[in-house]
Amino acid sequence: MPTALISSRSFGEISPIGRTILEQAGLEVRRVGAEHRPLDPVKLERIMADEQPDVLIAGAEPIPREVLAASPNLRVVQKHGVGVDNIDLDAATELGIAVGNAPGTNTDAVADLTVGFMLALLRSVVPAAVSTQSGGWERFIGHELGQLTVGVVGTGRIGRSVIQRLSGFGTRVIAFDVYKDVQAAKTLAFRYVEFEDLLRESDIVTLHIPLMPETENLISAQQLCWMKPTALLINIARGELVDEQALAECIRVGGIAGAGVDVFATEPPQSSPLLKLKHVIATPHIGAYTVEAMDAMARSCAETVVAVLNGQCPANVLNPSVLRTGTGTEDGS
Repeated sequence: MPTALISSRSFGEISPIGRTILEQAGLEVRRVGAEHRPLDPVKLERIMADEQPDVLIAGAEPIPREVLAASPNLRVVQKHGVGVDNIDLDAATELGIAVGNAPGTNTDAVADLTVGFMLALLRSVVPAAVSTQSGGWERFIGHELGQLTVGVVGTGRIGRSVIQRLSGFGTRVIAFDVYKDVQAAKTLAFRYVEFEDLLRESDIVTLHIPLMPETENLISAQQLCWMKPTALLINIARGELVDEQALAECIRVGGIAGAGVDVFATEPPQSSPLLKLKHVIATPHIGAYTVEAMDAMARSCAETVVAVLNGQCPANVLNPSVLRTGTGTEDGS
């Protein structure tokens, strides 16, 4: 009986559908125990060697070559999420292991939280609630989202969904992306600008791009200097997109007004300087944490795994060559 090892924290915890699909397809489902967390590559490599699973359903933990090679049976690594920057895709391809993700399953959830951060920061919802609950009656003055300019960095599924939501407020939207979606710009009535111009013009900057070598520390001290002192930064994409030390210092000295942060370079982020700032809303990577998104994501992951094991090549497999040839090499040898 093939086995699926679950290293993702959330797969099967919120929605049972993914586990049900796997078990109905004849897989034995095992989960990394709580005693092994937080996971690191050394721990996971040892677990993979002991369990020797056919399938790994991964979360945000690093999946380097050593982890992939530890199980001689491994055929599929399925990300319970969208971004696969934590998985060594090149190594997986060389080892003949298919890597899949679950695109589109968390789009609405992340877009909703993005706009929620904007509104909470603009209206000082968190400090107002804390003040009232502690017996105070401090009435914070805020701003209206519809009167501001929002700069959206990245106009993929989530970026476009954020823009759609902002249209209901009448917000002026500008955007930056290396790959411009001209039709979306026309349909959703936003304008592409250069990155520096976006940072200088925007009252709110929100990031919706993948983590790659060229996007690491995309927002650092220099870029923060371009932003308005009244501006806000929202990051619900990847923690490494932003230099946390530079952002914390910028907020501390009034370089920008605040930030909404759902992701951190190290998670959990006990030592992040952002956690100590009153003008920062920090949440524990909950962008995709809705019942609806978790259900859709679990279903997508399980269906992808079953399809690959049955010899199919789903569109969300990121290295389809391994399924066409049976290995990462062109000739299948």
